[in-house]
Amino acid sequence: MLDLWFVAGIALGTIVTGFCAIGSFDRGSDSVHRQSWNREHAARKRALLASRAAVRAIPQRNIEGILPKAS
Repeated sequence: MLDLWFVAGIALGTIVTGFCAIGSFDRGSDSVHRQSWNREHAARKRALLASRAAVRAIPQRNIEGILPKAS
């Protein structure tokens, strides 16, 4: 009878440990994806702001195609 309880305890412990390991893996992978998304979002934002600054630095032609005079 003691052997039966021992085997049942080992089986239950293995099942609980498995569920904990799977849950931990899911939380860890979500965290990694979130961090990589945040880094990608920040890089895209920096690139957008840099491109906007570069566009503003280029002199724009007016309707007649003439560059504005520097004052």
